[in-house]
Amino acid sequence: MKNSLKKLVNEVKVKLNEDKGTNILKTILKKDYKQFVASLGKHVNDPKFIAAIEKLSDKAPVKTTSIAPACTDLRPTQNEVVLDKSLSYPLKDPGNVESYLKGGTVSVAGKSIVTGGGGTFVIDGHHRWSQLFCINPDAKISAMDLTDIKEPLQALKATQLGIAAQTGEVPKAAGGGVNLFTIGQDELKKYVIDNIQEPVVEVFKKYGKGDTPEAVANYIWENVKLLKSKSKPVSGAPKRDVMPQTDDAPQWVDNTFNVEKLPETFVRRLKKLMTYNKK
Repeated sequence: MKNSLKKLVNEVKVKLNEDKGTNILKTILKKDYKQFVASLGKHVNDPKFIAAIEKLSDKAPVKTTSIAPACTDLRPTQNEVVLDKSLSYPLKDPGNVESYLKGGTVSVAGKSIVTGGGGTFVIDGHHRWSQLFCINPDAKISAMDLTDIKEPLQALKATQLGIAAQTGEVPKAAGGGVNLFTIGQDELKKYVIDNIQEPVVEVFKKYGKGDTPEAVANYIWENVKLLKSKSKPVSGAPKRDVMPQTDDAPQWVDNTFNVEKLPETFVRRLKKLMTYNKK
């Protein structure tokens, strides 16, 4: 009897120890997104914490789907999209501008962006999305969608967990720059006129979108106005510096889990069992 009880106690201790990582995980998931990222950075080198993420990735894997949402159907989950990162490249590359203006489904820079909620919000790839939007908002964009995560900030957390589990780090991107969501008409048009190259103007002319730098600037400004009015950042959208960087972790999606379906921990199950046995 004593040996059996001792064995049971040891098993419970082992299980409780295993659940420490899960309990930390559940605690930080309750925090707002910016605090979550900070806490993730503190625990990312804890083997129990990473083991908890990996264990849950088997129990509640994230469902992904290859989709092609229209640019105008997506909302950003970060509150800044930088002008230079959105327009500097296409204004110098006639081949890319032509592929954007042709429409259909476009893989910007040859890669899919990451979306969530069935193609309703962007998780990673904001500047590829904004780049295409500014040139042709009617185009569709190639995306890998976290289909069964419906809440934008929860999707950001799930993505960060996968990156942390794979890399042992929480990569950050530099913020700053002129924000397309707040830019004015004069500043936007001046940027386009100052930076667009003549071969790119010819492509816009071919597709009836403007035959001079000034005309192209007018066309792009109308698209930016649409971006600002129709595709506003989701509620609570953070700055760019705390956003997931999936390029640093190619297998991140295999290392995360659906945070909206977090399984019950052993500790809670044990408490329920003890309460039941007292009845």
